[in-house]
Amino acid sequence: MEIDTSKPHIGRVYDYVLGGHHNYEVDRHTATEMMKIVPTYPKWAKLNRWFIQLVGQRWADTGITSVLDLASGLPTQGHLNDYLPEARILFSDIDPVSVIYGEQLLADRPNMRYIQADLREPSPLLAAAAQFFGADRRIAVGSIGILYMMSDEHTRDLLQRMHAFCASGSTLALSFAVARGATAGHQLNGASSLAGQKIYLRTPEEMAALVAPWKVSECRPLVEWLDMEDFLTPAEMESNPFEMMGLIAHH
Repeated sequence: MEIDTSKPHIGRVYDYVLGGHHNYEVDRHTATEMMKIVPTYPKWAKLNRWFIQLVGQRWADTGITSVLDLASGLPTQGHLNDYLPEARILFSDIDPVSVIYGEQLLADRPNMRYIQADLREPSPLLAAAAQFFGADRRIAVGSIGILYMMSDEHTRDLLQRMHAFCASGSTLALSFAVARGATAGHQLNGASSLAGQKIYLRTPEEMAALVAPWKVSECRPLVEWLDMEDFLTPAEMESNPFEMMGLIAHH
């Protein structure tokens, strides 16, 4: 896999703001510039990671044994593999750095695999998932920290195909971004464009429509999910252009 270290990658920028080490100077510089526009970015990144942990614990408590995780980043401490050590987990990401290090991190976990996948073209991912899970299609699908970087068309196609792939009783967990203020899109995309990325903001109603035919059972802000309403100061909330939401749906 070829790694281009001359351009920033949003996944490696995310890794950096979470305190990770699998990033390059171009990613660190981009993160610094992005935080000048959206200073709360590291806090939202942490909320996303903590939501993954909350979901992982929930799935462990309900006896989930098969997990398909989309745009996984690095399965380091505090990822789904920590909460579901006995489950069959298929991790995926478009970034070759994440895939290479992910494979190394999971080398001693025969029940887990990490593959490279572009969620905008999900056919190869679904083919790999069919081989990995076999006839067991009662799957928990994680899509946390990615859909606000995908267009409506690609999001709808991905989630519909995931629904068709999964059996009844499957579950879906995702996060998405909601605008706070009329200039939210402009401010967010000013920051994300530094990493060559566009951000898509959606209301809960718009997200529920894109998720269908998955049935939404819970949807609320990440700070409420995590019981951390004071994590951002009033000033940070006032100046922040968006809010992160967590959504759970079922097949």
